Amino acid sequence: MRLRARLHVPISALALGVALVGCDQGPPAEAPVSLNVTALSGTSCGDPDAPTAGANPFQDISSLTVAVRGIDPDTGAFDTLVSESTSLKGAAALRVKNIPEGTGREVILYGKGSAFDWYGKATDVTIQRNTDTAVNVLFSRYGGFSCVPAPATVNNTIFPAAVTLGDGRVLVSGGFTDVVTDGGGTRLANASDQAFIFDPGTGALTPVGSMGADEGRAGHAMVYLEETDQVLIVGGFTSLRLDETRAFPFVFDPTDKDNARSDYVIFDIATSTFTPGTETMALGRGFPRAHALSDGTAVITGGGPWPFDTNEPGYLDVEIYDPEKNDGAGGFLDIKNFRSFYTRAGHSLTFLKNSAEGLTQLLVWGGTNPERSVGHPAEVFRQSGRQREGVNGTFVEVTITNQAPSYTFFHEATPLTGNRFLVTGGAAWDADAIQAPHSDEAWLLTYTEDPAPKINVQKVPGLGTGRVFHTALSSDLVNVAVVGGFTGLEAITTDTVKYFDLSNPTAFWTSDNNAAGMFGARGGATGLVVHGGPIALIGGEASVRPIGALHRATVEVFTPSTLPEP
Repeated sequence: MRLRARLHVPISALALGVALVGCDQGPPAEAPVSLNVTALSGTSCGDPDAPTAGANPFQDISSLTVAVRGIDPDTGAFDTLVSESTSLKGAAALRVKNIPEGTGREVILYGKGSAFDWYGKATDVTIQRNTDTAVNVLFSRYGGFSCVPAPATVNNTIFPAAVTLGDGRVLVSGGFTDVVTDGGGTRLANASDQAFIFDPGTGALTPVGSMGADEGRAGHAMVYLEETDQVLIVGGFTSLRLDETRAFPFVFDPTDKDNARSDYVIFDIATSTFTPGTETMALGRGFPRAHALSDGTAVITGGGPWPFDTNEPGYLDVEIYDPEKNDGAGGFLDIKNFRSFYTRAGHSLTFLKNSAEGLTQLLVWGGTNPERSVGHPAEVFRQSGRQREGVNGTFVEVTITNQAPSYTFFHEATPLTGNRFLVTGGAAWDADAIQAPHSDEAWLLTYTEDPAPKINVQKVPGLGTGRVFHTALSSDLVNVAVVGGFTGLEAITTDTVKYFDLSNPTAFWTSDNNAAGMFGARGGATGLVVHGGPIALIGGEASVRPIGALHRATVEVFTPSTLPEP
């Protein structure tokens, strides 16, 4: 059901008004923060063309708590500054007073309802004297899924890409829209050239048009470039073969290299326009990994065929995109012989830290095999401070301790607190091929570098069903929600949502059966944590068998029950 009830605060036409009043010294001055509250119905999309009707939070909520968190001026700790609750029945207004002025405030709304509980949070709010600041908050089902209605022109896709922009909105692009018969086999095809923006503050989906003629791609990478307020869209496939006779049915052999793109597109956020790149990479890359670096550039790694073509070492090389090259038109830096140790495909590239000099370091994990990596599935990428002068960064080998490493492809690596990472799912390498995903494939990695880089590997059983192309995301660097994925040609449709809790080493995993009910099939979806802590899940299908007619995009917000109540 399409639900866009909106609550403007303060207001007298609806049952509730909320005004946050800031002060510093002396009597409080009126300085309300207007909460523009948009609500999503408390259900998953189901059929996105005709979403199942769900509970309306404005009708369901019986009591509401509003809390404001920030740096306490007395203790210096980030804490709850003020919290107020009220019954909505007959309430005219809830006024939260005596909030110290300042920046970086969080405003949390938590509603108790007869059907569900509801949650919304706005981050980085500035409380100022004598200033009425409008803040957008999206109400969604706490501990469950909420459907985001999609315009009829926004189609669902498999293997789209998404990235968070500087203002908190999310750009989504590409993805396959069809499965077609091809010479007795099948392939994912008709890669979309379309893009749209999701606003997690309002729940709005806004199409932004085509990436350009012949720019359809799926399994590509996107990076937000903060200094230029642009997005780099790079690599990906125009089509991808499927072979049901293989344990891992997604096929990218060396003979398929023409299906991988070597070009890129730049999206300019201010003008909402796409511009084709001026250069190309040395090779086409499918499922490449890319990450922004501290000097405004971006690194692109891997994305080669599997099994590996030993006669083509080019996929060892990395590319560094520089938006300043070619007089600001952008392009790739001339960095000859900048190579990783191992050819990788379906690996992860995850932020590790910035060095004392402010240079980015990234953890590279998996996407290789014992024969190719000599016992080391990990390495660390270290950025050079003189990339633009032709001085390459480095890759550093990492020693593995404790347990045998997992040689997985298309897993997820989720960063946690304390230089730890949770690796979930993935398909294992065995007998010169990628095999079907094993059950209980989850590992806790702990990184240290004194006296030399080292990763302690701990198996964490309890994940259950094996999976690839799933989502595993954390809102707080402690708890991880694992949703969906493929087991073969079929997506997981009956599994529960799995929660990992780093703070509970005696029982890392729990299941949430209630949250799993009716959620959209999530094989080949993209997902990310949006401002406030909920998880946006976009695209994906129940199967990669022939799809039939196109349907609207499946977009949902999952609000984990691990988010703190006010």
